[in-house]
Amino acid sequence: MWYKEIEKKLKSKLPVLLRLFLKKNNERHISIDLFRVKKILMVRQDDRIGNLILTTPFLTALRQFFPYARVSFLVSRKFHKLLYDSSLVDEVLVADKRKFIRNPFKLLSFVLKLRKERFDLAFDLSDENEFSLNNSFITYLSQARYRVGHKKEKSDLFLNIQVPKPEESRHVIDMHLDLLRHLGRNFKTFELNLDVPEKSKNLINEYLESKGISGNDTLVGINLGARGRKRWGLYNFIELAKWLKEELNLKIIFIHGSEERKLIRELRKLHQEKFLIADIFPLYLLPALLERCDLLISGDSGVMHLSVSVGTPTLAIFLDSDPVKYGPRGEIHQIVLPVNGEVSVQNIKGKILYMLKNSGGKRFSQMELGRVKEK
Repeated sequence: MWYKEIEKKLKSKLPVLLRLFLKKNNERHISIDLFRVKKILMVRQDDRIGNLILTTPFLTALRQFFPYARVSFLVSRKFHKLLYDSSLVDEVLVADKRKFIRNPFKLLSFVLKLRKERFDLAFDLSDENEFSLNNSFITYLSQARYRVGHKKEKSDLFLNIQVPKPEESRHVIDMHLDLLRHLGRNFKTFELNLDVPEKSKNLINEYLESKGISGNDTLVGINLGARGRKRWGLYNFIELAKWLKEELNLKIIFIHGSEERKLIRELRKLHQEKFLIADIFPLYLLPALLERCDLLISGDSGVMHLSVSVGTPTLAIFLDSDPVKYGPRGEIHQIVLPVNGEVSVQNIKGKILYMLKNSGGKRFSQMELGRVKEK
């Protein structure tokens, strides 16, 4: 797309030009009175839903340590509605990069509105290993008194409090939380957490009942989505779904997004009558569907993180990403890694049986549990 090419060129040239005009920030002369922080801005412009979900422990921590502060979250347009009804934030701000590129005056107007807020504290929540000009520049332009982010090349231009990266690898949740720890807030950790409105739950229950799934049925979600090499094969999912349905007598629902249209067409062609294939739900309904599932099986994807955030036992298939950094945490979840470059259906079956035997699912009946124990 033309605007992406323009954006790429701007990103490569702008830091060089800005270094001529902006002074390096130095945190040695900054003393923060955290009790006087009344307005907080977080910046994470990202078109991946998983990266947005992974910031929710940070938002939870903010609520605990700054209970009286107004919390604003600046996100991209694509997934901004996900947090609209959340108690974790007071305000969701949308940065539309395409409009800013087409019309720089819209960017100017947006920045002026940000500055009118007079933020006390701003966080650049981009990855510690990747410099994000979008996040860093907006954080700087907000003119927040304290601008906090991870220390990396070029970050000295935009931040006045830079947080060093530790040598050891850790989860992305703790990567974000380290920004608060650096300010003197001592705590162990927080986990993924997303509110699911009752209205959304009721709509999903009505939808499932219309498809023949009652509130007493054990429902297993199979998410087909994942990017590139993170995606497990469709025929593996089909074989697994047959086993769940025919051997364990469980209800199955295939979950997908617009990127999986080709896979869905193939699935409908092969097994149109056997499995329930979900509609593509809007963001305000998808968390409710995942919460209704007793188990979700998924590759490393945004839907996987969303499932974990609503408390659904999740079996995550990690084919081409770092499970230490991105894997689900907690006893109710399981991670499957490749053996000789592959994840077999049999291995997944074993993990599912383990999860069902040990947790019983959220609605697993005694009859079904007895059937699983025989396997």
